[in-house]
Amino acid sequence: MSEPLKKPTPNPESHSPKDVPEILRMAAQTNTQGNLESATALPLFKGGTPMKPADFDFRFSGFRDLDFTNCFTSVYTFLENLQGEVDIDRHLHMFDTVSGRSASVRGWGNVPTPIFNEIYDTEEMIEFLMGYVGYAYERHTSDLMAHIRASIDGNVPVLARLKKDGTPYLDGQADSFRVLTGCDGGKLQMPEANGAQNKPKKAPKLSEIDSVYVITGRTARKYTLLDGLRRIKRVMDVDREAGVWDEYIHAFEGYWERLKGLGIKELKRLFEYAHAGTTWNCHNFGAAFRTHEYLQPVSEQYQNAIWDEFKDPRFQSRTIRAGRPDDVPLFPKTLIDWASDQSHTRQWQLHALYETRDWSKKYYDQMEWGTCETAALLLQKIKECDDYLYQAVCGMIGILEE
Repeated sequence: MSEPLKKPTPNPESHSPKDVPEILRMAAQTNTQGNLESATALPLFKGGTPMKPADFDFRFSGFRDLDFTNCFTSVYTFLENLQGEVDIDRHLHMFDTVSGRSASVRGWGNVPTPIFNEIYDTEEMIEFLMGYVGYAYERHTSDLMAHIRASIDGNVPVLARLKKDGTPYLDGQADSFRVLTGCDGGKLQMPEANGAQNKPKKAPKLSEIDSVYVITGRTARKYTLLDGLRRIKRVMDVDREAGVWDEYIHAFEGYWERLKGLGIKELKRLFEYAHAGTTWNCHNFGAAFRTHEYLQPVSEQYQNAIWDEFKDPRFQSRTIRAGRPDDVPLFPKTLIDWASDQSHTRQWQLHALYETRDWSKKYYDQMEWGTCETAALLLQKIKECDDYLYQAVCGMIGILEE
């Protein structure tokens, strides 16, 4: 139970939301969907009364550790009172996609790219997702316990950014956030992270928290799917210009000329880097756009403005220009479904090259050459599928901008 408390100290960073971040300046153009309306008071959350956070069965997606998106998705299902058979994974896929993360490519050597660091778990990404669903919020870096208690007393869970090595958790790694649902004296409480990868065993201490994000109510949505698509295109543009996939492909080309001097450790490292870089982001990307085709009839949890945008009939009836070499109609959602599935399969094949071989020995040169050549061909196919996804995104932007 929360203890009685005094009014928290003022001077928070308040977001209703306000200024448009750097990455979203292109998305801030006026459009017919009215995504830049001024903040307006809207009805209270469905989950706030009479249900309390302590009584809610919080769920988390198995596709991620506890980063911001996973924790935000869990809190969203509570505030929108999505009980029963809510599909937490599909909601995470959607938020993961419109944020731009599932469109990003992991850098060679499992090093986050500059655009990934710009968007993942950053204040800018938080501002976007809050504005996308229409939540006003405040960020606090002091008097944390008072703000946590005040929010929980109002039946609204708190999102908390953890510290890492004494600094804010901002290095593009997972396990950076927690959902707080109670406090007993000075001890914080959180729900069991059911479903999440590498779920923590205990709630954080107050000293381990860098900042908290207190959702204060509803506002008019600031961003729509069009803004999300522009954001996705921005992420893909940066990765394409940097030639991230090209770096993977070139790493495996030409090795038949140097195999005699290539040691087993160097060869293994090549496949380890490729293994770490192919993260199946296309899975989340494709799932976000194909949700309604596989859910008939559509349940109540998908009957809101956020999901309605994905059901725009023009995405399935309007052809776009794309470089596909066959005669399949080039509808944006059809192209996304096909390209995501193709990329997903090729990435699994690349993982199999690494995980099924015996790395305690080196094989004869022809076999090693064939393995490297196969990896290069698979990576070329993955890059090609990303190009198709890019064309589909540009096509949807064109449709919505009309």
